[in-house]
Amino acid sequence: MSNFISKYGKYVVLLIFIFVLIYFGIPDFVKPVFVYEYLVFFGIAYLFAILQDFFNPSAKTDILLRVAIIISSLVMLITSIYYKATFSVVFSVIMFVAISFSLYLAIKHNKTNKQLD
Repeated sequence: MSNFISKYGKYVVLLIFIFVLIYFGIPDFVKPVFVYEYLVFFGIAYLFAILQDFFNPSAKTDILLRVAIIISSLVMLITSIYYKATFSVVFSVIMFVAISFSLYLAIKHNKTNKQLD
């Protein structure tokens, strides 16, 4: 039962969040550009998570999705700087650094696996 909750819990939380967002709506003070960029960023991230959980993606697909998430976080950073949104700047910098580091670790892991073969 615990394995079931840990595996599918994040997808249930995402669906609940989407329904709450639709029910309450987006506040007026939020720029629509941020909404679209966050949707793209989290959409790619959840696609990556679903592929990791339910399928066995190749190394190229893994790296390509990580690069797409990095590009999305860079676009969020540029837009956040333009609109002077402090929280979005901090969030996008943290995401950019974290996902870039995970990309570095994935490439390093692939190189060590190739050397061992």
